[in-house]
Amino acid sequence: MRIVTYNFLRAGSLKRCGHWSRVIRSLKPDLLLAQECRPPQGSPGERFRHGQRDGFAWQSAGTRDWGSGLFARSASLVPIAIPDYNGWVVGGQIRNSLWSERPFIVFSVHGPAGERGYIRTMQHILDRIAPLRGRADLVLGGDFNIAVGYRQPRDRIRMLRGERDILDRLTKEFELVSCWQAANPNRPLAQTLRWMGNASTPYHCDGIFVPRSWLPRLVSCRVVRGSRWNELSDHNPVVAEFTPS
Repeated sequence: MRIVTYNFLRAGSLKRCGHWSRVIRSLKPDLLLAQECRPPQGSPGERFRHGQRDGFAWQSAGTRDWGSGLFARSASLVPIAIPDYNGWVVGGQIRNSLWSERPFIVFSVHGPAGERGYIRTMQHILDRIAPLRGRADLVLGGDFNIAVGYRQPRDRIRMLRGERDILDRLTKEFELVSCWQAANPNRPLAQTLRWMGNASTPYHCDGIFVPRSWLPRLVSCRVVRGSRWNELSDHNPVVAEFTPS
């Protein structure tokens, strides 16, 4: 099973298009968690269309023409709404016995600033998701707009206490782990966001969190780079791969 998360950057444009097609063709995800996207049929220059046997969910973020989406290849998807965060948190319950013996719930998350800032808003999102933990395994992925891994003392960016609190909560209360950090221990966090005005600073705000029980199946997690990806978005895709259950 391969999970990919990717922020399309304001849903693309006529000159910056084909995000869905490129991710599906190049990275071959079983699960694609997309942010700042439109559905394929509403995306400029987009030829990809999901099949009738695929799961798909999308919602706009407020009045914006973009939102968050989830594509699940050859799997059933029962959508689950997260109150107050339509279009920012999109997903549902997945069932595919080849991927996991248990059903699991997956959300594509795009952390909004909200009225209280990114950290407090993300804590509120976790409050909304917390009651779902007992129903199935939980997978969270996306652009959290905060650090999604523990920084080391030598990292160039200082880790905020609120960011650490969220990671501690995901670890202890939700029993989730960062795929990138689990697959790349003792390494400085990789860059997933290249701000147009500050393209060299290693922001690591895109990630995938899975149940701790999935760790024995985790094969790898990488950040995809290249000139073509740079043209599509200021975010880089993150890819986590697992052996069958």
